[in-house]
Amino acid sequence: MIGVIGAGTMGADIAALFANTGFKVVLVDRSKESLKKAREKHEEECLNELEEAGLKKRDELVSSIHYTTELKSVRDCDFIVEAITEKLQPKIELFREIERFNDKAVFATNTSSFMPSEIAEKLSNPGRLTLFHFSNPPILMPLVEVGGSRVSEEALEKGVSMAKTIGKEPVVLKKECRGHVLNRMLGAAGVAVGYCLLYHRPEEVDSALKNLGLKYGFFELLDMIGLDVAKDVLESFRDYYGDRFKGIRSMDFFLEKMVEWGKLGKKSGEGFYKWEGSKAKIPTASPADVRPLVAAIVNEALRIVEDGIADEKTVNRVYMLATNAPYGIMDAAEMLGYPNILKALNEAFEVTKLEIFRPCELLRSKL
Repeated sequence: MIGVIGAGTMGADIAALFANTGFKVVLVDRSKESLKKAREKHEEECLNELEEAGLKKRDELVSSIHYTTELKSVRDCDFIVEAITEKLQPKIELFREIERFNDKAVFATNTSSFMPSEIAEKLSNPGRLTLFHFSNPPILMPLVEVGGSRVSEEALEKGVSMAKTIGKEPVVLKKECRGHVLNRMLGAAGVAVGYCLLYHRPEEVDSALKNLGLKYGFFELLDMIGLDVAKDVLESFRDYYGDRFKGIRSMDFFLEKMVEWGKLGKKSGEGFYKWEGSKAKIPTASPADVRPLVAAIVNEALRIVEDGIADEKTVNRVYMLATNAPYGIMDAAEMLGYPNILKALNEAFEVTKLEIFRPCELLRSKL
């Protein structure tokens, strides 16, 4: 039996993936309204996405899912996935509480930014907890990042096995870091895109990215993730990495105000775009020049390699799986050419002085 804690955007989809595969699932959330919305999503939207992803095995999901506000309902589960708010202390406290009444389950965290070892810090057996991080939207994107510096071999293998069982491709990271591989690249994009907005509208940026083979534009994806979650992730990165993820102040102010106004994206019906059900209403637009954005992602990808988190082949694969693009970020670097990437970085750095545009040593070595 599978436990999923958190019935929001990610948790609802993760529960659907397990129910679709034949598991009995306990979906827990403090909010009855969130559970109600998750159930409604399971009745139609998730089934449609499972079919689109080529994963659909069942004609209905809700009979396999127990929707509850009682955390102790996961006492008999042997694999428990956390998908709650992106704040460190609540995650730590959640697993400590579960540990008091469940001593057998492997713990898995879908954290967007924190390291598994940080979340497992107060557990009596921190080896029980593995990273189990999906790309958004979880049903449609094949990626699950797995790993952790303190995870046991048994828990790691369980995470890998579970990802494969629900039709995903697990990628085991060599080391842990905040943001893992995927969200460090997305975090770099989140900072760099503020520079693009000095000259272009969101729909122009997204038009260019879709022309490059991505299923979703960057702002469309932010709306899907939730602007409140994106804000929390950037704050986590800045707390840990310092100025490297410091952004343009006007973009930070705009993001803060959108969250304050409740314009959180798809889940609230409006973010950068207005949403009708599961579709964003994106104005037709001419494509922007997104070379600075791509250059920043390449630069951060190479920093990830420098840090020993993953090799270039793995980073490339993570990008492909996370975006369903026909190529990876290192492939894009080869197509664009490293001299052009360096030129785009230097030009953006000259204007903004943002650290995200400062070229890393590995990139310079490729010239």
